[in-house]
Amino acid sequence: MTAGNVVTMKNILVFLEQRNGIVKQAAIEAWNVIKACAGTEPGNIKIFGIIAGPAETGGLESLLAGEGIIHHAEEDDLALYNSENYIGIVSELFERESCSALYFADSAMSRDLAPRLSIRLQAALLSGCEPEHPLVMGICHRPVYSGTAMAVFTAQSDRTIYTLASTSGNTKTLTDGKIVFKKYKKGCVTDLHPASIVRNVVMNQDRPDIAEARIIVAGGRGMGSKESFGVLEELADVLGGAVGASRSVVDEGWRPHAGQIGQTGKTVAPFLYIACGISGAVQHLAGIGSAGTVVAINNDPHAPIFTRADYGIVGDVHTVIPNIIGEFRDILKKK
Repeated sequence: MTAGNVVTMKNILVFLEQRNGIVKQAAIEAWNVIKACAGTEPGNIKIFGIIAGPAETGGLESLLAGEGIIHHAEEDDLALYNSENYIGIVSELFERESCSALYFADSAMSRDLAPRLSIRLQAALLSGCEPEHPLVMGICHRPVYSGTAMAVFTAQSDRTIYTLASTSGNTKTLTDGKIVFKKYKKGCVTDLHPASIVRNVVMNQDRPDIAEARIIVAGGRGMGSKESFGVLEELADVLGGAVGASRSVVDEGWRPHAGQIGQTGKTVAPFLYIACGISGAVQHLAGIGSAGTVVAINNDPHAPIFTRADYGIVGDVHTVIPNIIGEFRDILKKK
């Protein structure tokens, strides 16, 4: 996409993914990143949003930056993801508003939906883009080779779909302007199709999803056993965070795959990442590249995780972590 095309990119659509009626934090952060980038571009760029399915929008306006119009398709048939229904709703709105770009937060759902929409809309697809780099200009920066290099991809189409890597906790929320919510009225071409649900599997837990958590306590093989993760759960509960794991831990069956962090798991970007007994394989480091403050606890002073850590503690995790829990509890009692 050349510089001459940038000015013509007038309308942008952002998909605000909801889960169980709550708009995901990653989608909110994606909106704010895009709003900030649009403000630096020449021309009059207008941003629209789309929420598919019943969702709570009260208080959402205070979390979204700038001005914009968010269309809300509230049909119950959209509560759970169905590719055919979602493609119909999103593509129709994209055409109706004459958009030239469509943005998603990178998630399991968007990895399925974005390629399908790319075909329907005949649009270029740039996935896993780093949000710190220019987005509106049709350029995508994405880490490659386990995060050791940054590749730059350029869209060769007047229409582009992006998925943005996690920005959880690292994007300042601007609340200027006004967000207008409009009930979305679908056209005749988007009649909803019933979805056949064989089984609805829901993971019930009191802790946040690691993909959106502000604080993550993660354990590696150095924890020694499945039972040892109990102390990490205790620390996560004290801090109000999530529990993650390295691939080796998941391979051992100590933790579920949903908590795996790294190149073959989830990419995370919390404010605080506490790595306990994690050696720091390059694949794991690629998954925490956007983390804010990293604290590493390991009994090996030469562990690669210390090269990424802002603070390092050399010691036995089974001794260090209980002491940390005690200190945090004392601090919280004083507040």
